[in-house]
Amino acid sequence: MNPDDDDDDLKQPMIPAGDLGTILLAAVFLLGFLFLMFGPSPFDDLFKNRPAARPAAAPEVTVTLPQKH
Repeated sequence: MNPDDDDDDLKQPMIPAGDLGTILLAAVFLLGFLFLMFGPSPFDDLFKNRPAARPAAAPEVTVTLPQKH
């Protein structure tokens, strides 16, 4: 039995830095997606229910027709 044998250690192996970065990047994208799906809308003011515009009064047009003889 070798005293340098580390097979029976209770320490968990460290996560490699690249894997940790990938997990953090995925978490940021997930939080951003959830915020965009369920957060406040930046277009809320554009789609609010507003009262309808009153139709403009129809202008009266006078048409003179030539007389038939």
